[in-house]
Amino acid sequence: MSVLAPLYLLGLAAISLPLLFHLIRRTPRGEMLFSSLMFLQPSPPRLTKRSRLENLLLLLLRGLALALLALAFARPLFRQAALVTPEDVGRQRVAVLVDTSASMRRGDLWQQAVKAVDKTLSEYRPQDRFAVYAFDETLRPIASYQDLAGLDPARRRTAVAGILKQTDPTWAGTHLGQAMADALASLEDMRDSDSEDVATPRRIVLISDLQAGCRLDAISGYEWPEDAALEVIPLTLDDPTNAGLQLLGQQTAQTVEDARDQRLRVRVTNTAGSNVENFRLQWQTPAGQSLESPIDVHAPSGESRVVRVPPPKSTVSSVQLVLAGDSFDFDNTIHYLPPAREALHVVCIGSDDPDDTDGMAYYLNRAIQSDASRSAEVVHVAPGAQAVIESEPPQLVVATSPPSDSQAVELRQFVERGGLLLYVVTGEEDAAPLATMLEQSKVEVTNVEPNDYAMLGEIEFDHPLFSAMAGPQFNNFAQILFWKYRRLNEASLPDLNTIARFDSGDPAILQRYIGTGELLVMTAGWSPGDSQLARSWKFPLMLASLIASHHRDSTFRPSYQVNQRVPLPHGIDLPDSPVVTKPGGEEIHLTSDATAVDGFDAPGVYRVATRSGSTEFAVHLDPTESNTAPLPKEVLEQAGIQLSTEFDVAAEQAKMQQMRDVELEGRQKVWKWLVALAIVILITETLLAGWLSRPAEQALAAA
Repeated sequence: MSVLAPLYLLGLAAISLPLLFHLIRRTPRGEMLFSSLMFLQPSPPRLTKRSRLENLLLLLLRGLALALLALAFARPLFRQAALVTPEDVGRQRVAVLVDTSASMRRGDLWQQAVKAVDKTLSEYRPQDRFAVYAFDETLRPIASYQDLAGLDPARRRTAVAGILKQTDPTWAGTHLGQAMADALASLEDMRDSDSEDVATPRRIVLISDLQAGCRLDAISGYEWPEDAALEVIPLTLDDPTNAGLQLLGQQTAQTVEDARDQRLRVRVTNTAGSNVENFRLQWQTPAGQSLESPIDVHAPSGESRVVRVPPPKSTVSSVQLVLAGDSFDFDNTIHYLPPAREALHVVCIGSDDPDDTDGMAYYLNRAIQSDASRSAEVVHVAPGAQAVIESEPPQLVVATSPPSDSQAVELRQFVERGGLLLYVVTGEEDAAPLATMLEQSKVEVTNVEPNDYAMLGEIEFDHPLFSAMAGPQFNNFAQILFWKYRRLNEASLPDLNTIARFDSGDPAILQRYIGTGELLVMTAGWSPGDSQLARSWKFPLMLASLIASHHRDSTFRPSYQVNQRVPLPHGIDLPDSPVVTKPGGEEIHLTSDATAVDGFDAPGVYRVATRSGSTEFAVHLDPTESNTAPLPKEVLEQAGIQLSTEFDVAAEQAKMQQMRDVELEGRQKVWKWLVALAIVILITETLLAGWLSRPAEQALAAA
């Protein structure tokens, strides 16, 4: 028999307590003074009778109950055949994880990894159960436990080495946390396929450059098992220099100049400990021919710099922005696709002359102009014309004069089909067209001329019309004054949302979704007779933000990361047998009703064949792979991972014996029987003590 908590055996010393209680004789503590004895010299009492034990049976029962309780708390067990022998030590469940992420493409890291795997396998015994996995964003078996178990132990290293020679690092990121969690689960499956009752230790051997950009979020709330240990074999290079290049998204434009700025935003990141701080950005063709002049970039070690790079003037369909001066070029290329020039079509219904500086049409033409990214066209339609919407629906319709009844019906149908309508109320004559478009019986419109001027008071900056100016340095509209406006009765228009109010509380801009489209109603125009809005830089920015938010394809982007699922653009016309062409010429076959594509495992430009040509998009490296600084092992320890450096036979034997003892004790549960027996003894002792005290009580009652 053995015990799990031997310190509780010290409780056996409590057996002496009943013996002491039996031997203690209580003497009277009170004193009574007599006057006749106050002149005599006191003398100690003489013992006439020694203390002796009485009721030996009660003493034995009480001592036995205490001994059983102490033994129960010590958690005894019968080991039988569960002793760990030296032959059992080293019989482990081992998962060897080999990093195949993009950062392993640096220098000779992959060659180091192959040698480290071979050396690691040479240190394990034939009785060990192990498997070899490759990991980047996912965990993939190179040689599973079942594959190696069927081979002769002398051939296992050779088989794994042969597979590794045919394996190369991928372009994916490093999801280390998820890989370790999956490896622990696979090691648990090794036990399930075994016939033994007690689990053997689990061990993960990590062979990696252990770069700081690896992701550990998968084990942030993961409880690391007590029977598992992680051994790290770090791979290093003599030259720690590495700089990465990342394409950033365009910031929200805050001014008209920002909206027209077509320069790209790229980030140059230099790893901590780098020996180089000066780099160059150079545009190149896919064949390596230089374009434009290079741009010098200074990025100190451990820091990053955001650089504005003008797009190339070359007519080549796809070009590359390359970072020169870095020791390793696996993350130094951005694949750039010039954005397709958007055709912006706007229809304006109004009676204003486009050349009249006092009319709204004049300022609308100058707010919507062509630039490098779009060709804009504003078509002016007079009120009462036969057709407002042609075969190709415009991105925006602006009504600056009351439309006719037929035009009002056509405008409502346009909005219901997903169109965007900006209606400017200019007077009481707009009541009838508004009622038609809003499907109201009557709309009340009242002209208002403030005593001095009106200003915008409450603004909903969450709406796309104002979202570009939500920043605290741009959200001041106090300098835009309104000389007059029109008041709408909000009580009669319950379905309209107010996104801006004047300081008087009257609605300035109202909004309503009709079908799949949107209707905006402005109660004041931007002509000089109404307000100063058209002369503010915010006016063209408001229109550009509104159009972009309504017609932007929120799913398809021209740039993605490796292994990211790519949704195809809305309305793409695929042929009967569509294919996606990879940068190397390989093809991915799709179905004619495909809405998304997978399998983009390398950076470069991919092309989706359509009936009218092709749609291109670029795939880039995960930017975290550029952070190749060593990850401190303290980060792993803080995540709760139990690290191990070498295999100690004696310590492993003691640990295995402890785990087996815990499992055996959990199955046997001897302590429950000991506690039950102690309770029975205490009940017997209580009944016996009561029975023995009855003669004394009867004698006392007779006296």
